[in-house]
Amino acid sequence: MADKLWDQIYTHVPIWVQNVIVGFKGLQFRYQRNNDQILRERFHFLLESQYWSSSQFRDYQVQQLQQLLNIAFRHVPYYRDLRKKLGCNPEDFKEPEDIRLLPTLSKSQVRGNESFFLNETVDLRTCDIGSTSGTTGTPLKTYGNQESFSSKWAFVARLRHWAGVTEPFYPKRAQFTGRPIVPKNQSSEKRIYWRWNIPGNSLLFSAYHLSPKAVPYYVKALQDFKPELIDGFPSSLLIIVRVSRRLGLKLPNPKAIIVSAETHLPEHRKELQEAFGCRVFDLYSATDPSGFWCDCEYGVMHENPEAGISEILDDKDHPVQAGVAGEVVFTPFYNRVMVFIRYKLGDMAVKDNSERCLCNRNMPKIKSLEGRKEDILYVPDRGYITGIAPLSGLSNIIEGQIIQEDLNHIRVLLIPDTGYNQDIEDRLLNKLHIQISSSVNITIEKVDQLFRGPGGKIRPIISKVQHLYPDDMRLY
Repeated sequence: MADKLWDQIYTHVPIWVQNVIVGFKGLQFRYQRNNDQILRERFHFLLESQYWSSSQFRDYQVQQLQQLLNIAFRHVPYYRDLRKKLGCNPEDFKEPEDIRLLPTLSKSQVRGNESFFLNETVDLRTCDIGSTSGTTGTPLKTYGNQESFSSKWAFVARLRHWAGVTEPFYPKRAQFTGRPIVPKNQSSEKRIYWRWNIPGNSLLFSAYHLSPKAVPYYVKALQDFKPELIDGFPSSLLIIVRVSRRLGLKLPNPKAIIVSAETHLPEHRKELQEAFGCRVFDLYSATDPSGFWCDCEYGVMHENPEAGISEILDDKDHPVQAGVAGEVVFTPFYNRVMVFIRYKLGDMAVKDNSERCLCNRNMPKIKSLEGRKEDILYVPDRGYITGIAPLSGLSNIIEGQIIQEDLNHIRVLLIPDTGYNQDIEDRLLNKLHIQISSSVNITIEKVDQLFRGPGGKIRPIISKVQHLYPDDMRLY
């Protein structure tokens, strides 16, 4: 209710007040979720550990796994019951591969049962409660505290350090993410498609207003801001690049770009690097308690072994060979509040066992990510729309899928859960109209089953009319 009230207030106040609200959220993010001392200590540890030998990484993983299992088997209801069934103890896990003694964990097992995965010794009043994006179904509630958040953020800081960013903690950055920071009722003549997060030293750009007519204003704001780092959805940045190239607009030259949340193809990396004149780094993690993979300075994606144990498994939960696609499974070490062991992300990846990377780090290499090939949408009055997550914050919906039937008609297929009602449907429609367009006809259909692709993953967004998109702007 409080969040809904804040949203209503935010929508109707002037832009300068919206900037104040965004700044206030930035303060909360910086000082309530994050502990600067933990962040910096963890960051300096990661700078030392990055050049460990393979055996050092393995020893560290065993140590962390035993510590995690000691907590899970004693204080986390799901794993306490599992230990009774299996009769195992933390000291039984002497190698990282011994984690296979435990079963994998799917999102459907967690959904609605989040409390069974919480550490009973942690005071939840000190925790931050969030949710996943919900792009592949009903979002999960996620729990973390300052220690877990700061520990994970240290990996982001190390990636920025690899990217050559001067200030790895709070760089001057431009962000293109899915937050609806620009209300749908904003007057079109204002043409201000961004908001300031001054405490976070960042300029937040809307991913929902990227029409060809709006791009010059985005570019002007980027030129004036002169970010050291740009991060966010690659599809949003590709729209900026392609319109700018067509119009002859000059783009800024940041030190680095970090992309995430979508499949990043090699040709997209090349296009972005040429346009912005800097290297592009790919980041793979998740809102759920998860692992952390990212590119090094040579453009090779690596597992970060200090973050947890990564597995790539076939449909029988057996490890796949290098070069073969399998499902990504994470056991994160840094979150001792909400414990997930062998958690299936639903994404597909291919491991690379070729010779050591030129970066001289003994971190396992990832050849490619296969599971985030989502379509984007295009509607005439808004242009290209990326980062849509309409199920975020909504309950009583098992899974959902967006299908664009024509340029002005979108169908939403969803599997309702017990408790689904008209109020939830109205909220969903409202969110979709905010994120897409109020002029588009959006219909909701309740179904029993959604189409699933390879690995059992749903394509959350499907466009049947990409052939009608402007030719020079087609992304995929």
